[in-house]
Amino acid sequence: METTPGLNYSLLMDNIAENGTQKVISVYELYGYFNVIIVATLFSVIAFVGLTGNTMVFIAVGLSRKLHNITNAFIVNLGICDFISCAILPFHAVAVISEDGWPLADWFCSFIASLSIITQTAGILNLTLISLNRYILITKPRQFYMKVYTHHKVAWMIVFTWLFPFFFLLVPQFFLGGLGYQDLFRICIWDSRHKFALIFQGIGALAFIVSTILIIFSYVSIFLFVRRHMRMMANKEDGCEGSVEIVEEESALNDNTVVKTIKSQRTNKKKTISKKQIDITKNLCVVVVAFFICILPYTIHLPTGIYDMRGTYFALLFMANACINPILYAVKHPHFKIIFSCMFRCNYSDIPMPTMGLKKLMRTANSASAYSSTDGRFA
Repeated sequence: METTPGLNYSLLMDNIAENGTQKVISVYELYGYFNVIIVATLFSVIAFVGLTGNTMVFIAVGLSRKLHNITNAFIVNLGICDFISCAILPFHAVAVISEDGWPLADWFCSFIASLSIITQTAGILNLTLISLNRYILITKPRQFYMKVYTHHKVAWMIVFTWLFPFFFLLVPQFFLGGLGYQDLFRICIWDSRHKFALIFQGIGALAFIVSTILIIFSYVSIFLFVRRHMRMMANKEDGCEGSVEIVEEESALNDNTVVKTIKSQRTNKKKTISKKQIDITKNLCVVVVAFFICILPYTIHLPTGIYDMRGTYFALLFMANACINPILYAVKHPHFKIIFSCMFRCNYSDIPMPTMGLKKLMRTANSASAYSSTDGRFA
């Protein structure tokens, strides 16, 4: 069957009734079987890289107290979203390969669709919380930061990222329908042809727009604040010697150690910004930029109503974001980069600020090594 680019949905329907039903021709039938192989392979690669990378993020946080801070609490939550997104991709790959429809139970397809909606929405909300955290950490007084980011408030922020998509995007569709297998793209997601689809998509779009505005505001404000601060410091003949450094994030997760984690340079009330905090902020800004690069093509293409392989590959790029973040941490994040390096080289003794669990493992390994040596066996 010959086709031309830019077909709309009505032209992708086989109007010949077969046994009283209407058969939907998938984009893979229209654009060639080789696309099945490419899409299924990319699903599998994204899943493998994302599951491996995000697992390393979790392990790194479990090995070093250096990563036990407010920003990384949101990063771990974002990692959970990405991990779940990658975990369901192999099922999408199976659906793409299958030519006879969804090969598993219908309820499982709805479950896969539900997870996709929740994790994608929770991901953008986490990026928003990370951006606001960096904005308040760098531009606001320490007392204000400590007041905003208490244990309970941070816990509720994280819970909100999951409750919002669950109650506003998912629960209504349980009662009104709209989740399941889409023959056109061979994927489990919400039905864009459902009579209430525009309402659900509108809610999701509103959350995306508000989040985007807050993210842009946060990083632009940080940039302007840092530039203004650096100009002030450059105009001071005495530089920033003896000034107060920005509060270390670790203090926000340890109620009794606030005083211990603040730098001792306090001869005046000028505020200098930690270079490491700036580097962390730059890395997280890159994470946000990568996110928008991944999702914007699909977001722009979706309202056009054009259903072809371009939309499928844009959707793949959208999902690829789930495996990119750990790579960016390993390359640019000042703390994750060091710990990932120690993990790759198996030099766990070099991990800064090891957790109690890592210390116990190291003591156990050293004891076993010593015992093997004295017993005349190789360690």
